Amino acid sequence: MSCFDKLREGSTGWPAKVLFFLIAASFVIAGVGSYLIPDRNLDPAKVNDVKIPEHELENQVRREKAMLERQFGKQFFEKQMAVDPQFNNKFKASILEKLINDEALAQHIKKVGIDIPASLVKAKIMSMPEFMVDGKFSQEQYEKVLSMYGYMTGEVFGETLRNNMSRETYLRPVIDGEFALPGEVQYLTDVITEKRTYSRVDVDFSKFKSNDPVSEKEISDYYEQNKDKYLVADKVKFSYIYLTSDDVKSDVHYTDADLTGFFNLHSEIYTIPEKREISHILLTGDDAMAKAAEIKAKIDSGEDFAALAKQYSEDKDSAANGGKLPAFSSGNQDSSIDKATFALEKVGDVSDPVESQYGVHIIKLNAIIPQSAKTFEDSKEDVIKRYVKQQSKEVFLDKRQIVADISFEDPDSLDRAAKMANESDKEHPSDNVKVQVYDYLASDAKDLKFPFTENEVKTKLFDKELRESGVNSDVIELGQDAFIVVHIEDYVPKTPKKLEDVKNEITADIAANRAAKNAESYVNDLLSKISKGESLDSEKAAGKITISEPKTIDRLNNDVDETVSKNVFEMARAPEGKVSFGKYSDADGKSYLLILSKVEKVDEKDASRDEFLNKQVFEFNAKNDNELVERASRGQAKVEYNRTKEYLKLSDSKSEEL
Repeated sequence: MSCFDKLREGSTGWPAKVLFFLIAASFVIAGVGSYLIPDRNLDPAKVNDVKIPEHELENQVRREKAMLERQFGKQFFEKQMAVDPQFNNKFKASILEKLINDEALAQHIKKVGIDIPASLVKAKIMSMPEFMVDGKFSQEQYEKVLSMYGYMTGEVFGETLRNNMSRETYLRPVIDGEFALPGEVQYLTDVITEKRTYSRVDVDFSKFKSNDPVSEKEISDYYEQNKDKYLVADKVKFSYIYLTSDDVKSDVHYTDADLTGFFNLHSEIYTIPEKREISHILLTGDDAMAKAAEIKAKIDSGEDFAALAKQYSEDKDSAANGGKLPAFSSGNQDSSIDKATFALEKVGDVSDPVESQYGVHIIKLNAIIPQSAKTFEDSKEDVIKRYVKQQSKEVFLDKRQIVADISFEDPDSLDRAAKMANESDKEHPSDNVKVQVYDYLASDAKDLKFPFTENEVKTKLFDKELRESGVNSDVIELGQDAFIVVHIEDYVPKTPKKLEDVKNEITADIAANRAAKNAESYVNDLLSKISKGESLDSEKAAGKITISEPKTIDRLNNDVDETVSKNVFEMARAPEGKVSFGKYSDADGKSYLLILSKVEKVDEKDASRDEFLNKQVFEFNAKNDNELVERASRGQAKVEYNRTKEYLKLSDSKSEEL
């Protein structure tokens, strides 16, 4: 019997049948998908067996980043990364800690029986000024604000608000028991109102340049010791799906019935409201109302309005034409003029004097142009345009959800996600959702096109964890009407540049280092002189330093660089008749000196300031109480981390691993 015969017999014998039965049973219980889709543990943490999903963390990171970039500028994270390459990972880990604390507290609050009904959450949303337009709740404004702050759906925001309301209800008795002690307020008052007088000493670093030649050995040694400074940027090859609502406009299909339904539903768009044509006489000055009363009396006695407008009106443009203004509909003029105009009942009526932001007016109604409606045929092009725009947003959101779901379920490629999104409308399959390939993007690339200009996209493309896991990224939102999903195909790490390519750069760096070393030694000599009470006038006369005139500033209102101001107020007070001083560095790393010569305590009463400080102390104490409750609930919770996450490898937490 050949080995193939033995294999064939083995595949049909009773052991094989038993094995087949067990496998079949497991398919029934677990589903075929569990064998086809790799089991990847993507959730970063659990709190008492409640998972904190990766997508929830990503969304919160996105919201926090957007808030910081609105506050500090779009380049905020790039600047932080330049100082600390691990900043993004540390930032993400800190947001995860916040989510863990929130979840632990939410579970504790739920355990004690606090539950906010949906009706109260809805009422709170309807009353929030952020979502109001002209004093009324606006669905459009609501959706706009949620999108701005990174909430994909109202349900997500509603749940966040419900948790916040539960938390507030639970903490209210603790917070209401807080108060500010007079001593605390007085201490803050002394700190805030203090004035300080200082001088700044700047060194002319150009005076310390070295003319000594740089040897080949120095260049070679410096290169070997500092190869990490002279690197070819790392680069990444990736596939991606980038989609906007405009991309799916061709996926919107409609019939005349759809269009007429839209036309009838939005009839106000295609209705031309009533307009009124008026003439007016404008008067300004302190006696405008009195003059207007005299002119109105002349009109009432039969004098010609147009002639009086030419004679008296201070609106010279309309006065030349008897005071005539272009026709307008209600809501398109100054509110006082609008109200007076539409209060006139018939052509020829003249109003009493009316005061507006421009002055005092007398208004005559010349014509009433009745409301009219456009026909469907006349409006069809506009109806199509508006209908397609509206529907394309819905199609876009549907395809976005499909891409998000399928790219997560099938994480090794974006192909199936694109295919399923294109086939979502069975009657009208399309090819608008495309998987594209970017054939190597360098991390220091300039002049990129959107969406690769976005910091969040670039961060994801060079994310070590995403690269090593080999899975698709989460959907990265790019405003309301665009998103991108990426999949890393290949990565080329940073490599040192050749010595001959950076020789000039190294020579300049060595020379700069020599100059900096000489200058730093000189700055230390200056510090020594100041400490001995010696004058710096001779150094100033030699042109090596500049000393600013003494400047007095207070802590809250000054026109000084923020870092310099902070340094001035962190300096120790010197004994009477002495000065205190310190060495600091500017944004370019160059040293400068600050000499503090006077500290004044300002003792003046200010009720509004004291009220503000009372409130600040109260809120600070309440925040501390809040954190104590958070720590207590966190201490009672079992927290487990997924240490495969790159951003958690930096953590020193002793909690269990997932």
